[in-house]
Amino acid sequence: MFRFIPFFSETAAAKNCRRRFSFFSKFRNARTGRNFSYRLPLKTAATFCFLFPFSLLSQTYPVQLNLQLVPPFSGYINDYASPGNENLRAFVLFTDFSRPSYDIKFKIKLEGQGITIQSQSYYFSGPVNVQPGIPLMMSGNDLSGLLNENHLDFSGITRAQYDARKVLPEGFYTITLTAYDFANPVPIQVSNEAVTQAWMVLNDPPFLNLPSCTSSVTPTTPQQITFFWTSMNLLALYSTAPTEFTFELWEIFPANQSPGNIIATTAPLYSNTTTLTMISYGITEPPLVVGRTYVWRVTAHDPGNREYFRNNGISQWCTFTYGDNFDLLGNSAQLTLHAQALTYRMARCWWDSLSIYNSYNFQFRKVGTLNWFSSNTQHAAIRIPDLEPNTDYEAEVTGTSSDGNGPVSNLVTWHTPQQTILNCGESSAPPAQQNFHPLTQANTGMIWQIGQFEMNVTSLNNTSSGGGWYSGLAKVVLPFGFTLNCTFSGIQVGDDHIVYSGEVKAISEGMTQWMEQYTLAHLMEFIDTTITSSIDTVIVNGDLITIQTNDGQFQISSDDRPYVIQDGNGTTYIINADGSVTIQQLVPHIPLTDQQILIYKLALQKLRDENSTQLITQKQNELEHARTDYSNYLQNNIGIDLSTSSGTVPENVAFTAMTVDTTAASGISPKESAVKNAEYDFFRAKVCLAFAKTNPTTADLDLLANYLFTDNLASYLYIAEQIAAGTNNDTIGEAVKNSMYVFIDGMLHSQVFIQPVIK
Repeated sequence: MFRFIPFFSETAAAKNCRRRFSFFSKFRNARTGRNFSYRLPLKTAATFCFLFPFSLLSQTYPVQLNLQLVPPFSGYINDYASPGNENLRAFVLFTDFSRPSYDIKFKIKLEGQGITIQSQSYYFSGPVNVQPGIPLMMSGNDLSGLLNENHLDFSGITRAQYDARKVLPEGFYTITLTAYDFANPVPIQVSNEAVTQAWMVLNDPPFLNLPSCTSSVTPTTPQQITFFWTSMNLLALYSTAPTEFTFELWEIFPANQSPGNIIATTAPLYSNTTTLTMISYGITEPPLVVGRTYVWRVTAHDPGNREYFRNNGISQWCTFTYGDNFDLLGNSAQLTLHAQALTYRMARCWWDSLSIYNSYNFQFRKVGTLNWFSSNTQHAAIRIPDLEPNTDYEAEVTGTSSDGNGPVSNLVTWHTPQQTILNCGESSAPPAQQNFHPLTQANTGMIWQIGQFEMNVTSLNNTSSGGGWYSGLAKVVLPFGFTLNCTFSGIQVGDDHIVYSGEVKAISEGMTQWMEQYTLAHLMEFIDTTITSSIDTVIVNGDLITIQTNDGQFQISSDDRPYVIQDGNGTTYIINADGSVTIQQLVPHIPLTDQQILIYKLALQKLRDENSTQLITQKQNELEHARTDYSNYLQNNIGIDLSTSSGTVPENVAFTAMTVDTTAASGISPKESAVKNAEYDFFRAKVCLAFAKTNPTTADLDLLANYLFTDNLASYLYIAEQIAAGTNNDTIGEAVKNSMYVFIDGMLHSQVFIQPVIK
């Protein structure tokens, strides 16, 4: 049988309390002596009993005390004795109904931080008359006698030390109040010891708001600046008058002086005391100088000279600059921009140079489009290449100085002319050598003018040259849309993107197809950076790549595109040439046993041992030897020079369209075949070594489990089958290693070494 036991069981003491409070009709205030009529319902009376713990009612003391301290907590003791203050309250309940009234007296003790302050041995506060069953509240003036410093003994701090500051040190304190029989000269305790605790604190100095620190204030006519701060003194309610604030302002001159030294060694430019939390600095105050820096602070004072504040009420100091060079120069700081179309592919823009600017941000766009193309330069002119013929463009420029960016220039427009079309058999005039200025920096994607043709640079052996000499690969667009793949060696290019000297030779589809496969190096860089933690966000800003992970933020600087990052989950982030980011999620996860993982690692170790760095060095030497033989063959038998510039070039520009078809039915030459075989062996060894990681991640193992097949089975299933059959680990690992070779060979043949089609 189960018996329900209520959560609340009313004891005899509780019943007695409820009976007493159910007919109470009076409360008495100790200060005024006035009674307040109020009848408590039975339910409320029972609740009130719980506010005074039953343990108190069970004591032998006829007087029950309860002490409360309400925040904010002042360290100045006399605050709690001020008229009307109820932050420190004592509740008294006389429980002896055999007497109509009773006189009591009190002592108080305050302890904390090695300090004890208590009522003097001979001093009692009283008498206080209490009546049975009628609660009495004491606060403010009622406690003034107890809290008067003339009635207190000090230990751990002297009376003189306390009088000097009128405030307790910050810290945790306990306050104890005890009642005694008033009529008996011997201290007879008639109450419990009522205890309350609090953390006494000082106020912070004012917090400076406006002008914000290190900000720039725009000058106005007439002069007008408003300074704002926030008062942090929560204890202002104890003061008989509002808190006072002293505002001070200094000029930092010369400009390299420390603000702290200026404050410590010089008188303020302006000072004012107010009870407001703002100062309006106008035309009647000392004028400020445009371009100079100022420092200000605010000090809070208690009108009663009590130490309520940390750091003596002195705030932090803040600096601001009153205007800048742009304010001094006004409209003179704006740049005037000019533009001129030089050719149908190039324009020149220039502007007036101002000494206040250390660099310029130039940007242009096609009229009617949204995207601007920006460029930073320290010169007052710029050439814009690779424009579209017969097109309208617009541009603007902004100067940059230590004060920031200046005003934007005027917007200029220009129109590129129509491209000149030459009739069959005609040739363009050779470029004038007196106009030549070398192109010192080049990059792929540039469009260079060679004779009557345009050449799009696809590969460069060098990207800088003081004399403008370059070698590499390109594509030339011929009439009717035909495209020739070309090789150039030792051509001289001007900053107007015109080829002034050198020779460009066209090569056929077969040779081009081989040469385009030389990008195998990108395969080796498939994973450029591995982040062990999980990536949340990838942000691209120019060459700077910012990676936000659950372990913090990383930054990588790289202009190589595409750039691939992989995180600990196996997710890849591909930074494309245009700055966009493509996310490829990790392959499906396949749980593996410890023995399956062990065999994968064993197979990778075998692959790593068979493709050592020594083998790679040997294969590289063989490749270089084969390339040298093949280069000599091309130069001696066909006339194509694949070497870098020797500095000796023809005086006149020559463009020769030749046919070197290595895909002819007769097949490729033995020299070319030797190069491709050596190249394949070299890159295959490098890929195998990169593939054979020492400590494969979970993502690496998932890749092997999903895409590596052994004996026509998914490799993880093959491993499990062989383990069940009792095959030893070394034999299984050898089979898995061989399937890795098949996987890598298939990848190389399909992605890189695509054989030319025999025509």
